[in-house]
Amino acid sequence: MTHQPIWTRPRTIGEPVFIGGHRGASSEAGENSKEAFEHAVAAGADFIEFDWRLTHDGMPIVFHDDELQRLYGDERAIGDIDFADLRAIDPRIMTVAEALETVRGRISVLLDTKITEPAALSRGLDLVAPHLGNDTAVAFGTRSLDASEVVRRRLPESPVLGLFGNPADFPALRAMGGSWARLWEEHATQAAIADLQKLGLKVIIMAGLPTNAGVGVITPQDMHSLLARHPDAVMMNDVRLGLAAREAFPATIANSPAG
Repeated sequence: MTHQPIWTRPRTIGEPVFIGGHRGASSEAGENSKEAFEHAVAAGADFIEFDWRLTHDGMPIVFHDDELQRLYGDERAIGDIDFADLRAIDPRIMTVAEALETVRGRISVLLDTKITEPAALSRGLDLVAPHLGNDTAVAFGTRSLDASEVVRRRLPESPVLGLFGNPADFPALRAMGGSWARLWEEHATQAAIADLQKLGLKVIIMAGLPTNAGVGVITPQDMHSLLARHPDAVMMNDVRLGLAAREAFPATIANSPAG
């Protein structure tokens, strides 16, 4: 069955929350790897998120950190290394084009855009654009209003999701045509979610804490609590946990004392 892109799909009251894999199903395989993406597809996740940035020679690659230290013990920055040298360090590092082709037509994708400087972002978008296809299965996560504006200008058909640190920027995102807002789990109160939805933004919750050890990590109990706040999507490392919680959620509510 052909995957139906989620980013522009209307959601109705009572429709199940979308479940996504942070850096793929990264609890089952290496983050941002082909294997992690395949695990997410096989599990039945609605989307995967992966990070992208530019190498020294301008190749858009799938990589989270701005340097190699955490994963490879190398202090060099990604922006100082050519793509061929990165591939020599780890042949599994993918280009954005390779990653998109790996999952094309099978799952929606959120590109967490680590590039913030407008001119560099414009160059990167021009390189990625030929690999997007003609649908809206790929959304761009942006970290500022300026970056959002660059995406809207260069790729006006692509959905934009605000990964903002300041919630006060979300109304402006909506005004420029952005469609989604990211909240961290600790900030995702039911009131905060409802306020953004009233603006016309769908809300995605990033599970866990914004630390290397805590990002994307969630318990079944906390997942149930998030679902009860009625977001539009939740993103986590363990997509099977999220999918199981979503499947059990209506029955749990119906059988609870308050239900």
